[in-house]
Amino acid sequence: MYFHDRAEAGDKLADELLQYRWENTAVMALSPGGVVVGEQIARRLHCTLSLLLTARISAPGDESLVIGTMDQTGGFTYNSMIAAGDMEEYMQEMRAYVEEEKLHQIYQMSSVVGEHGQADPAQIAGRNVIIATDGVKNGLSFDAALNFLSRVRVERTIAAIPVGPGEVIERLHGMVDEMHYLYIPESFFSVKHYYTDEHEIDPDSVVERIDNVVSRWD
Repeated sequence: MYFHDRAEAGDKLADELLQYRWENTAVMALSPGGVVVGEQIARRLHCTLSLLLTARISAPGDESLVIGTMDQTGGFTYNSMIAAGDMEEYMQEMRAYVEEEKLHQIYQMSSVVGEHGQADPAQIAGRNVIIATDGVKNGLSFDAALNFLSRVRVERTIAAIPVGPGEVIERLHGMVDEMHYLYIPESFFSVKHYYTDEHEIDPDSVVERIDNVVSRWD
C-alpha cells in the first residue's frame, strides 16, 4: 500500500477513530510529518493538535547505536532494545557525552516550533490522547512519547500509525490502550518510501497547521 501523501494517510486513520469525535480527546504528533497526519484526525474529530518534539542520541561515531530518545521537556527514554547490562556499560563510558548531547538537542528542538505549538501536559492531562505519526521504523519516538504521557496521567493512549514493520507495531500494541494502523509491509524500507509525495515538510507550515486546526474542523 502506498499513500499519495500524509494527509491521505491521516484521513484514512480518522475514519477508524470517529468514535472519539466530540470526546475529551487530543492529538499529539511526533514529527512534522506526523503533524500533517494528525491534522486530518484532529480536523475530523474536533480536537486539538500539538507536537511532541523528540530527538535521538546516538553513540559518538556510530549513528546506528541509539542510546535513547529525549523529549522537549528534557525527559530521557533509554533504548529498551539494548540489554540493561550493556546500557550500564555504555552510560559509564558516555555519560558526559550524553548529558552534553541532551543540552544540544534541547537547543535544536526549541528552534523547530514555538512553545505554543508544543505538547503541553496541562492541556492533555485527563484526556484521550491520539499519538499520530507518519510511520514508525523502530518505535523509539513512540517510546519517548509514552514516557512523556506516563508523567501526565492521561485517560487513554491511542496509536495512529500509517505504516511500520510488523514487529514494531506488535511491540507498541502492547504498550498503548488502543492501536490503529493501516499497512504492515512484508519488507519495510523507510517511512518516506510509502508516500508518493515525498516533499519535506516546511517547518513554517507545521506551526500554521497546529495554530489553525480548530478553524478547520469539519
